[in-house]
Amino acid sequence: MAARRIRINVDGVEAVAELQEDLSPRATAAFWESLPINKPLVAAKWSGRACFIHPAAEPLRAIETLENPVTSIYPGTIVMRPRGSEELISYGESEYRWAVGTDYVTRLAKIVENRGPLIEMLARTHDEGDKHITITRVDAS
Repeated sequence: MAARRIRINVDGVEAVAELQEDLSPRATAAFWESLPINKPLVAAKWSGRACFIHPAAEPLRAIETLENPVTSIYPGTIVMRPRGSEELISYGESEYRWAVGTDYVTRLAKIVENRGPLIEMLARTHDEGDKHITITRVDAS
């Protein structure tokens, strides 16, 4: 069975990512149920070359534990904190950090189409400030 896909749009630049259901089945299911997401995208302060959103979606709040926890966030990867309080998408070297130091997150998705242009747009948040992100489901047709 093919992985479910999502469409990511940041200020007009679109990419497609695959959910990492094999690694994080509960978190990706909650993420899928939380779509669509339409939020401000902000440059991360402590985590390196990454941006974040606060999805505040009810299905994500129910995910209280980590699945396959990671600290390093590779470019084009989307991760989340437990309870869905924060989701990050990396555009370069990143390591999840919180105000008190390094922490762990759960992998949700990986960009598989139009990765380069989206990563370039994400990187612009560092110098230009907040952008807007929309994440929707890609229908399995």
